[in-house]
Amino acid sequence: ADKVIGMEVMEHVDDPAAFLRELVRVGKPGALYLLSVPDAASERVQQHLAPPGHFEKPNHINIFSREDFERLVTEAGLVIEHRAYYGFYWSIFWALFWTCDQDLSPPWHPLLESWARTWDMVLKMRDGPRIKKALDDALPKSQAIIARKPS
Repeated sequence: ADKVIGMEVMEHVDDPAAFLRELVRVGKPGALYLLSVPDAASERVQQHLAPPGHFEKPNHINIFSREDFERLVTEAGLVIEHRAYYGFYWSIFWALFWTCDQDLSPPWHPLLESWARTWDMVLKMRDGPRIKKALDDALPKSQAIIARKPS
């Protein structure tokens, strides 16, 4: 493969290092990798709000600090080219989700609908993009790495 995507998977697997080594094995020399996991800051919030089963198999059994995620990627033999932190909207969505007794499909609870409208309004404001960036930096839902397998 010359492009490999592993998004929001490694928090679910028993041995993330072995999983990532397998992704590296199937990539050609020079392959590009897009990898993401939940950000530890958002996961810490969820630990206080989500039902206990959310942090048991088959759900989120691993929480990665930014340093641990980067180390996992480099120890698998990849070279990190870019890091990104994003998804403040989803950090708050999930924090609210647990109190709504909502299943994972619409119709959405009015609180979740209200949050979506509020966020949409924020993004349309003059400072919306700056606010989004500041909040994504402070409480991102996900951390992503773009990496390359050496040639």
